[in-house]
Amino acid sequence: MKKKVLIFIESLQCGGAEKSLISMLPLIDNTQMQIEVLLGKRGGIFEQYVPENIRIIDFHQQVHTLLFRLYQTIFSLRLRWNRLIRRQEHGAETRWKTMNKAYAPLAEHYDIAIAYQQGFPTYYIADKVSADKKIAWANVDLQKAGYCPQYNRPFYNQYDTVVAVSANLQKMLADDGFVPSDRTTVIQDILNVALIREMATLTDFHEQPSSLTLVTVGRMVYQKGYDIAVETANLLRKQGLDFHWYFVGDGAMRREVENLIRKRHLESRITLLGEQANPYPFMAAADIYVQTSRFEGFGITLAEARIVGKPVISTNFPVVYDQITDGQNGLIADMTPDSIAEKIMLLARDTRVREHITHNISLERNNTAEVESAKINQLIRLS
Repeated sequence: MKKKVLIFIESLQCGGAEKSLISMLPLIDNTQMQIEVLLGKRGGIFEQYVPENIRIIDFHQQVHTLLFRLYQTIFSLRLRWNRLIRRQEHGAETRWKTMNKAYAPLAEHYDIAIAYQQGFPTYYIADKVSADKKIAWANVDLQKAGYCPQYNRPFYNQYDTVVAVSANLQKMLADDGFVPSDRTTVIQDILNVALIREMATLTDFHEQPSSLTLVTVGRMVYQKGYDIAVETANLLRKQGLDFHWYFVGDGAMRREVENLIRKRHLESRITLLGEQANPYPFMAAADIYVQTSRFEGFGITLAEARIVGKPVISTNFPVVYDQITDGQNGLIADMTPDSIAEKIMLLARDTRVREHITHNISLERNNTAEVESAKINQLIRLS
């Protein structure tokens, strides 16, 4: 009999965890597992890539409508109060504290239940889902993201295994007090190399002629540091570099980023392309891929950019060292506009450095589809 497996993710909008899950689903052994995906929000751009043999469950079926309206009001008031008194509490924690009674438990029992994100999916699987085994995925630096170890530890204690997407993240989960290291394992985000390279050819996008093309891909949120990118662009213009920078992504900070671009008079140097179901043609068009994140769990776009053969520059968030060796397959900058601009100028003006990094990238082989999927299948089979 097949094992019944539930996977909960908030949505399949554009994001690293979402792309990793979509890459992972076809690689799970469906001869031994019956997979169901619980989605907090339907209609994400990656939903179309869910294999046909996998059932999608709409989380809204678990919402008590009347209670939801009441607790939604309380949630909104608490968020405002937290801002007023400057209480540092992650929005997902506030949501669960005020609204968990508005969500009904799932009626079905599962052999394995997987929370594929920290925060709300982790809380819901822990408290509202009946399963023989429970597995949680952590794909971000929880402390830097604003999660409280004391609040989250009791939830993680209900899981048999916590998966970190990088070795450095695994260490941080233990060091920061979220979960003991002996209950964690490392499974990197999965990337389908052949599909990424094929998708990189599927558009007629053309970059600005005769200028250096910079590309950054990611949700437009504080974590991704788009404000840092704009200030970097301002420095590059002052230094006389002929460039055009494309931002691929959307999110809560879009208006703030647009305002900063106007304030710095960079409308002719930066183009906001919005959310793209297929970001790879833009990566492929780049001369340099730039990651300005303040923190990450892995940094999947750095791996994707290298798959399409692009030299990368990244800020020095801790887990970047799981992927990048400075000066060999990319450059690592301090988390400041000055440092990032310096690295961009180096690659723009020193073709030998850029060619050295590009050559080393061409020798890399991303085998996560084979290696990491084997870990996942073994983890599920042993659970």
